[in-house]
Amino acid sequence: MSRRPRRAEAQEPAVNGLRPVITELTEDEAGGPERFVLQCPQCGEVGRHRYLLLARRSFEEHADEVHPAVESPLDQIRTLVDLAEATPGTWECQLGAETYRVHEIGPGRYEVEVCSHRVVIDAELGSLDDARIVIGAHAQLVGSALATAAAIQLRHGAPAGAVPRE
Repeated sequence: MSRRPRRAEAQEPAVNGLRPVITELTEDEAGGPERFVLQCPQCGEVGRHRYLLLARRSFEEHADEVHPAVESPLDQIRTLVDLAEATPGTWECQLGAETYRVHEIGPGRYEVEVCSHRVVIDAELGSLDDARIVIGAHAQLVGSALATAAAIQLRHGAPAGAVPRE
């Protein structure tokens, strides 16, 4: 089945850095009402649609769900607050003039020390990601909205038996 490009001179708008390819089938090739074939540059054919506008909207949804442009809140904080293991059970992070040290004080329990002030931040920490959120907020690298979103994401991860979509 041969396809011809809809218009060679007009490119579809990019979504999340990806530019879809939408081709129009001839009446003989279509074999039904779906005349427009939508292709993702990374996934291949995504679907067929009756109208061009539907194909464009479908690609926008596909790109947002399968190829998100923005990292999750927790991934953003992991990037900003890079903890490196100094010794077993101790991690350090240098942010500006401050050095933060995370100590594992028991199974699933951590504390954050601000080395220059010789103080411990009072917070209940059950993981290194909790420590990253606290450090990012204390160092004023992340706003309260991002810290809250990351904490919600951390608490509401996928259940153990969840099957990923795709």
